[in-house]
Amino acid sequence: MAKNKYVEPQNGLLTNPINVNSKEFKEFKRILSERVNSLTEKEKLEIELFSLQVKVENYLNSNEDEVQTVGDFLRLYIDRLGLKQNKLAKYIGLNPSNFNKILSGNRKVNFELSFMLSQIFNLDPKAWILIQVKNEYIELKKDKAKYFQKYNLEDLKSA
Repeated sequence: MAKNKYVEPQNGLLTNPINVNSKEFKEFKRILSERVNSLTEKEKLEIELFSLQVKVENYLNSNEDEVQTVGDFLRLYIDRLGLKQNKLAKYIGLNPSNFNKILSGNRKVNFELSFMLSQIFNLDPKAWILIQVKNEYIELKKDKAKYFQKYNLEDLKSA
């Protein structure tokens, strides 16, 4: 007999509504705020990079058909980290206008650039390429779904 892996949560903090005006919540918020304020700039940067990495991974693992480009994710990094587009473009050896084409989705990231971005933002280089591949798949599926329906094994075998 198979065991049920799902365990119903007990009543508690995560299963009941939280009164944000309560003394306990305000104390929790104060402690959390003190902890955040005690972090070094390096620790804060690591947290920001990790949260962005999770966003990328969530996108790659989602089954949604909404396209988010490499440029969309690059903008998140640029904005969250307070970087200037031109400074990043020059740092990685790209003309700012070419970098802007990547940000706008009019130009693809190549493998070399994916490695540079991975070094800077602590993200697997494959992620940048996989974002593009997922987007190409979504677009092709939208544009040619009916076209591909004509192909099937039974027709091939009878041809």
